[in-house]
Amino acid sequence: MASNPAQELWNARLAATVIPRDFEGLPATEDAAYDIQREMINLSGLEPAGWKIGATTEPLLGVLGVERPFLGPIFNEYTWRDGDVIPFQPGYRLEAEMTLRLKSDLPFRAEPYSRAECEAAVGSIFTSFEIIRFRFEGEGAGASYRAVADCGVNAGMVLGPEVTDWSGLDLMANPVSLAINGEHVVTGAANELMWEHIFDAAGWTANHSFLEGCGLRAGDYLMTGTCTGMRPLEKGDSVVADFGAMGRISATFP
Repeated sequence: MASNPAQELWNARLAATVIPRDFEGLPATEDAAYDIQREMINLSGLEPAGWKIGATTEPLLGVLGVERPFLGPIFNEYTWRDGDVIPFQPGYRLEAEMTLRLKSDLPFRAEPYSRAECEAAVGSIFTSFEIIRFRFEGEGAGASYRAVADCGVNAGMVLGPEVTDWSGLDLMANPVSLAINGEHVVTGAANELMWEHIFDAAGWTANHSFLEGCGLRAGDYLMTGTCTGMRPLEKGDSVVADFGAMGRISATFP
């Protein structure tokens, strides 16, 4: 009997295991990868609370071996809050980034969205962590369409302080400093992303072919891409990201 890669990847998520890197049904195209991702979402029985965008810098595109950024679902059942203690799984990696939450719909359409339209649809911006985990053997280098099929390798989201008035903030230049176990690791900013502005990410996502027929909806979260790179975690790590005027976010992984 032929294996079902969507089921195997979802089972690996539930069991904190991995499947062979060259698993049966390995997608050869982006469309085939999204077909697997769509089936994974259906098998989960969960409703996406929004989307993460992966490979949002030019270097990451090259490392992962994909031509453009990709989407993956976020689930409420895998969402934590600032200061939470999060059960550790081997292979966890972490990114600090800004997450949008929409207050109105951005339907899929042929015409690109303007930045002003996107900003008008955003109700708040959260400081956040994305938890990453590859459910197939090996590292992210050369993962290619595996990462797309594997729900964008998202394992969870941690939401920090919510910002509803960003009029006085330079969101793209706002420094984000990441520390692990009290030791500074890196300082970055959203200006390292492929977007000219993080609101552009909302228009790009709403019009992505994977979301044809729905786009983005009021209440959806959208993780716009890492400001600090992807950092490996070890059991027992305590992580803090300082977003300056936007606030701080922390999590512990015992």
